[in-house]
Amino acid sequence: MIRKYSKKGLEKRKAERECLPEFFQKHIEIAKTKCCENCGEKLRGEVSEIAHRLPKSYFKSIQCDDENVVYLGGRFSSCGCHSLYDGTNEQLQSLSIFLAEKEIIKELLEKVTETVNYKIYDKWQL
Repeated sequence: MIRKYSKKGLEKRKAERECLPEFFQKHIEIAKTKCCENCGEKLRGEVSEIAHRLPKSYFKSIQCDDENVVYLGGRFSSCGCHSLYDGTNEQLQSLSIFLAEKEIIKELLEKVTETVNYKIYDKWQL
């Protein structure tokens, strides 16, 4: 189902997401030179290889923060690490990068202006 916004809501959403096109373009270029940070598979430089550590839909205060990015195999990769990262708590916690990511998440949580839900603490075992 496609979400419908009022004119005012649409303007607010557009303003909130204004930084994203430039942000993604910058990180796509970087991804072209990278490998998946979890498994080492070569990346193509595709948007699905740009993973937000903390969800951009909720943590708008850091959605375009360069520290809130991890490069993971996306939809055209055989590894599917981005899907695992965004998957269940168990899938995330099984990744080889989990402990290192957990430390970065602690730092990012100090930057956010939004209220942090207990589910984030559970997901990251904080």
